[in-house]
Amino acid sequence: MALTVLVTKKNVTQSQDGLWNITLNLACQDIAIEVINRDFSMRYKTGQDIEVVVKKIQEEMQRVINYYKSSQVIFNHAKLAMAITYLNSNLVG
Repeated sequence: MALTVLVTKKNVTQSQDGLWNITLNLACQDIAIEVINRDFSMRYKTGQDIEVVVKKIQEEMQRVINYYKSSQVIFNHAKLAMAITYLNSNLVG
């Protein structure tokens, strides 16, 4: 399963002198359907290596993507589909 991933800048706000909050948005589509749309915020201190901040955000974003993909393995498993068919056939209304 390949997701289409798009990261965009949302905003940068100053929380105090020399300390900033950077917010990025992660949007992912699975066959043209948006399945993830989440903001990620990290603190950035003036003079800090921005790569450290980017790496932390990347790790968090990747965890969210991996969680979605893992859940889809279960959701799309044939045994779950068989269980639904069984329940639909055996429940009495």
